[in-house]
Amino acid sequence: LGLQPPNSELMDPAGLFVLITFTVIIDIGFLNILIAQLALAYEGMKADTRGYANMNRAFNCVEIESFLPLRWRRKLWEEMDFDKPVEFDLGDEGPSGGLQVVVPASRREQVRYVPDRIQRYAGPASPMDPWPMDHEDVEE
Repeated sequence: LGLQPPNSELMDPAGLFVLITFTVIIDIGFLNILIAQLALAYEGMKADTRGYANMNRAFNCVEIESFLPLRWRRKLWEEMDFDKPVEFDLGDEGPSGGLQVVVPASRREQVRYVPDRIQRYAGPASPMDPWPMDHEDVEE
């Protein structure tokens, strides 16, 4: 191609300063973009890793449980009361087959808290009872 090596002696000192400054600024910008991409990729992998770790724990629990004799598994089932419904609130019983975990009220103050979309009304339920009124229905 016949390209000559760059010759800085032919450039004006102000132009050389502008060229070097521009090159440094572009390098810093590209490094910032690279760091941001790596941080986002790490954040996504961290969330996936937690899910994979929980899945691996569940797999290990099922594998360990498969080595137990059937009578031990039945005894464990009866001791854990899986056939009783889980109580959500006073008078509000949920489905059976689970373990009740009490979550502290401070969890609602966390940024990542998502409120429950299921509306529950405590007390006895009967098909003859009227549907509870919402506050939004009253305002209209």
